[in-house]
Amino acid sequence: MKDKIKKVFINIFTNKKNTLVIKALTRANELKNLNAGTPHDWEDLEKYKKIRSEKNE
Repeated sequence: MKDKIKKVFINIFTNKKNTLVIKALTRANELKNLNAGTPHDWEDLEKYKKIRSEKNE
């Protein structure tokens, strides 16, 4: 399933380089910080960053 999803996204990125969808996906993949949210959102973000950094190592 992950391979199929990757193929779809690769297809979208290669065929349509300057659409709002591409810009939104790029912005979502480059998650930096939340602009607002509840304390629970911030806790989830910290957990996500920790898991992601462990996968990258």
